[in-house]
Amino acid sequence: MIVDFPIAYVKRALFVDSNGDLQSSSVRDAAQFRPGAELIVRDRASPSAAETVITEGVCPAGDAYDVKDISVSYDGSRLVFAMRAPEIPNADEDEQPTWNIWIYDHTTQILERVISSDITAEDGQDVAPRFLPDGRIVFASTRQRQAKAVLLDEGKPQFSALDESRNDPAFALHVMDELGGSIEQISFNQSSDLDPFVFADGRIGFSRWDNAGFNNQINLYTANPDGSDLHLLYGAHSHD
Repeated sequence: MIVDFPIAYVKRALFVDSNGDLQSSSVRDAAQFRPGAELIVRDRASPSAAETVITEGVCPAGDAYDVKDISVSYDGSRLVFAMRAPEIPNADEDEQPTWNIWIYDHTTQILERVISSDITAEDGQDVAPRFLPDGRIVFASTRQRQAKAVLLDEGKPQFSALDESRNDPAFALHVMDELGGSIEQISFNQSSDLDPFVFADGRIGFSRWDNAGFNNQINLYTANPDGSDLHLLYGAHSHD
């Protein structure tokens, strides 16, 4: 017997330059905004299956939203992903929308942002979410919550740590519950920690941009969901 399963994916137009060449994105620029994407679900992995635009109610056709980093819950009933609203004309950079984490429940067909508060949601760029076995969500973010709390404890003003280029805030791994509460920073890196994934034993794997001194490479690391027991997994010598 053949069993059909739904399939979810992001659909977007290709980006080309004035010469008609395909433009690529940088894996180091996790906050890059490439508008014009939609989250699509088909009830089976077949060309004949009808497309359902999941994000249509939030970002109607013609609105320049961006969508990326889809992941599925362990029971297959929910999708978690990152989405960003369109640019605000004539607004300063710090007034532009940020990347937020959203969940779509396939059973109830409800789509909602995980962090309901606009103020809290816009406190950083949140991307690359993954469900943890206990129901929480691990994601990469520039909010740097624990790092800023340390500054306050030391009587210093809060500021975002920048990556080695001194141009962009660094991403660090955070965890939160599925209602957007109990946000906690679990990794610390002077460049960025990106693209977390979860092993079968519950440990987190992720890409760490090691960019200090003569190093400028992305390696794979592992850690527990609370950030403890950090280890290099692969990459220190593979680049040669």
